[in-house]
Amino acid sequence: MNNLFAFLPCYNEEPNIGALIDKWYAQKDGLLQRGYDLIIVGIDDCSKDHTKQVIESKCGQYENVRLLPHPENRGLCGGLNSAIGYFLQNGCENDLMALMDGDNTHDPIYIHDMVEKLLSEKKDCVIASRYCETSGVNGVAKHREFMSDMAKLYYSFVLRVPNVKDYTCGYRLYTYTIIKKLVTEYGEDPIKEKSFACMMELLYKLYTVGAAFDEVGFELHYDAKLGESKMNVFKTMKNSLGAAIRLRRTDKKRGRVGND
Repeated sequence: MNNLFAFLPCYNEEPNIGALIDKWYAQKDGLLQRGYDLIIVGIDDCSKDHTKQVIESKCGQYENVRLLPHPENRGLCGGLNSAIGYFLQNGCENDLMALMDGDNTHDPIYIHDMVEKLLSEKKDCVIASRYCETSGVNGVAKHREFMSDMAKLYYSFVLRVPNVKDYTCGYRLYTYTIIKKLVTEYGEDPIKEKSFACMMELLYKLYTVGAAFDEVGFELHYDAKLGESKMNVFKTMKNSLGAAIRLRRTDKKRGRVGND
């Protein structure tokens, strides 16, 4: 039996993380039918509320729910690197790694479409995308939705990764093989961007090591999130735009990417 690791990086998500773990556990039987045992890993980024305690309670309630705590706050970048390290240490060939936001805005039900797409079309990474015909966005302020659309156009122009329209959504599925290639090329803790641009960085670095991508549609439910957003939208946008240019320049110098 292969494993599918579902990593949930979270910071101060006490009102949301328990419900999200419940939703993930509801997918366990369906994933078993596909040949994957589900392992849920909550990554607590030194939260100031009771996020850690909620995850611990779910560890007692369900089998194969695990807590990966940070002794100090490391940001989303640190959460990604922790997930990558844990996956490579505890997984093996043919295992899969799912990542999503820990704020309950992403529904685990779409993991079945993602697994099917990845296996049937032999992809290395499948993205739950806001930009497919079957996609939907609920509860997002109009200005944020507009900025996301502009970012999509910008990243598509600058980074030009085949079959990718959604560069920033954190809901993705990866193979063990491609994550191992990433670390072989970039070393331990391969993700460096400190802002939410780290999601785009991870995608682009996977592309440079040969990843094949595809997307499935899903509905983003920002109206399901309890509590206030921790994202500074304009700062995130500025950092992300600069990060895309830096990544392209770095790879041109190293002679790895030839899609100009």
